[in-house]
Amino acid sequence: MKKIISILFTVMALTALMPSCTNLDETVYDRLPADGFGSTEIEVKALMGTVYNTLKTYWPSNFMYLSECGGSMAVTPTRIGGDWYDGGQYREIYMHTWTGMTQVIRDSWSAASTALGTCNATIDVLKNSTFMTDAQKTENIAAMRGIRAFWIYTMTDNWGNIPLVADYQDKELPATRSRQEIFDWLVQEVNEIAGQCPDGTQENYGKFTKGAAWFLLAKLYLNAGAWKVSVQGDAWQQCIAACDKVMSMGYVLEPNFKTNFGINDRSREGVLTVCFSESDTQNQNQLMNRTLHYADNLSDGAKYGAWNGVCAQPDYVKLFDTEDPRYEATFRIGERRNKETGEMLTTGYDDPLIYTVDISFIPGSEYDGGPWAAVVQEAGARCQKWPYSTSLTNAMGNHFHIFRLADIYLTKAEALLRSGGDAAEATRLVNAVRTRAYGNADHNYDAVDLKKIQLERRFELAWEAWSRQDDIRFGDFEKGFWSSSACPRNSGEHLRIFPISQTAWQTNQKLVQNPGYPAFN
Repeated sequence: MKKIISILFTVMALTALMPSCTNLDETVYDRLPADGFGSTEIEVKALMGTVYNTLKTYWPSNFMYLSECGGSMAVTPTRIGGDWYDGGQYREIYMHTWTGMTQVIRDSWSAASTALGTCNATIDVLKNSTFMTDAQKTENIAAMRGIRAFWIYTMTDNWGNIPLVADYQDKELPATRSRQEIFDWLVQEVNEIAGQCPDGTQENYGKFTKGAAWFLLAKLYLNAGAWKVSVQGDAWQQCIAACDKVMSMGYVLEPNFKTNFGINDRSREGVLTVCFSESDTQNQNQLMNRTLHYADNLSDGAKYGAWNGVCAQPDYVKLFDTEDPRYEATFRIGERRNKETGEMLTTGYDDPLIYTVDISFIPGSEYDGGPWAAVVQEAGARCQKWPYSTSLTNAMGNHFHIFRLADIYLTKAEALLRSGGDAAEATRLVNAVRTRAYGNADHNYDAVDLKKIQLERRFELAWEAWSRQDDIRFGDFEKGFWSSSACPRNSGEHLRIFPISQTAWQTNQKLVQNPGYPAFN
């Protein structure tokens, strides 16, 4: 039977995520017959590009909101006039009152499910390709299986119990599998491909490499306890061993923290990287629109049109030492002036555009009789971790590192302490990250505990979609960091995984809703 794969991007876009991060001449493909396709290097790169492009749906949209707003890092308040109320979905994410109909939960499930379908289709074609040598085929398929494993890991992290489809030829609607089954499958799968993936070199920047595979294993073992899954052997020791693998592969902590976030910077710290480009036409990096005020493009001398949305939870910002260079590098706070004229920018209500750390509700603007209410346009510290180019219009060219080496340092330090291991080594690892941040050792710790490691993760990894997972693991997921809002968060063990999307169930009624949520009907 002739299989048809829909390719929705140009070859230029498809290959943008390949390690060279360069573009081929533009050739438009609409629907490509799978039979015989994959017989040239360009076709193979195009197919693999579709898989790498799925990572552009992970951040800064769907899973950034689930993680940072569902955790302690960020919030998307309702702006005066109703902007970002969006049916209350962002209130639901902050207050943990979500349901299977919450839009961002449905969108995230859809993005991950679509990505998995793309992975499976591509793997199926590559298996039948006659162009590649056996060694090339093994390596390329392993990389695609790695991206698929990342998406399955993402789904089980967020939803726990999920369907598992790893065969494109299997057309049966899948039933829900337990998180334990998914975890066991992932451990086996990632161990199997780890030695087959491309080497973690700069030449393979942007690919799913051996380093990414071991990083993913470290994350699985790190969270096994919080996920309440059983592990063959000692999870902490296996986490440490996986971290050691990554640390032996030539990645380095960049001397300058900011190098990880610059425009088109190829950081040597990046282990799994999404290579966004200003030429992207779909699934663009539009972080500037999601966080900055409508008029803030003028302060950057750029032409983007921002939407004035997500900002930092106030108590999270206040955790930072203002002398820590990461404070200013992470948050945009204070007055904004026109870059050309020097004049103060103003909001749509003629107030000076001065971003404030604190966020206060406007009296009398409550929604639905509850505490959630509107806030002024300028409230909240904004994200400026990824610099905004003066040429920026629609798409940012800053790469995003899903995995980077600083995280591995902190992951190993945590696993060492939790396992009763070498506390001095844990302290050395945390201090390496702090020394890089401050530019000197003056702020290093004499010794670290788990609380210090959690704090360091917050300082180092803000906006990078780790907040929810970290908060669950450290035991304070129910604590919001916007205390002045007086918006309580729901609590309960079941809230540590999201409800399965109602829309997904309407398509596949073999799915079973997660415990603690109303059953599908």
